[in-house]
Amino acid sequence: MTDTLLSRLDNEAGKIADIAPGGYLLALRIRGTSPLQTYNTYPKAWTDEYTQNGYMLRDPLLTWAMTVGGTIRWSSAFLPDPFGIFRKAKKHGLVYGASVACGPLNSLTICSMGRADREFTDDEIAAAKTIVFALHDAAKLPETLSTEDRTILGEVAKGATGAAVARALGVTEADGRARIDALCGALLARTPDEALRHAKDAKLL
Repeated sequence: MTDTLLSRLDNEAGKIADIAPGGYLLALRIRGTSPLQTYNTYPKAWTDEYTQNGYMLRDPLLTWAMTVGGTIRWSSAFLPDPFGIFRKAKKHGLVYGASVACGPLNSLTICSMGRADREFTDDEIAAAKTIVFALHDAAKLPETLSTEDRTILGEVAKGATGAAVARALGVTEADGRARIDALCGALLARTPDEALRHAKDAKLL
């Protein structure tokens, strides 16, 4: 894989695993309910339970992230948990946790991480904060799209193949694929369809 911004983000996000042995969930630049990228190493059983039961709507961390942000331990008195989300997480080895949040409401980044053995130290939380804040700053979409970019995404929206995109651009198929890959990289997308979604979410189309 070439050294793209997305691959660099992947590498940086992976460093959180060294801090969070129980797993972590990082959602970068959320618009509405759709993050640009999500990194999730939590136990699958916990992710499934959380999703299937709609815990996000009752998660105290979401309210905290949208109103306060910064860093916090899950054991903080400033995180009331009337629905027992943290208690449920403990059953999956997430006995202790900490979270980091930054950015405006229309582009919020949240990272939560857990472990089973002890509280996260101040140094560990500070290290996670440095990584998350840097990732948030780096994960920025372009402010505008070129006419060619719009043509590519228009073809993607129609379900066109790489060959069809190349014909629309008047270039070779290999060059067309390269331009699609470049646009995906600029929009922090792993697939053309994801690039189209990111462009629409960011109101670039």
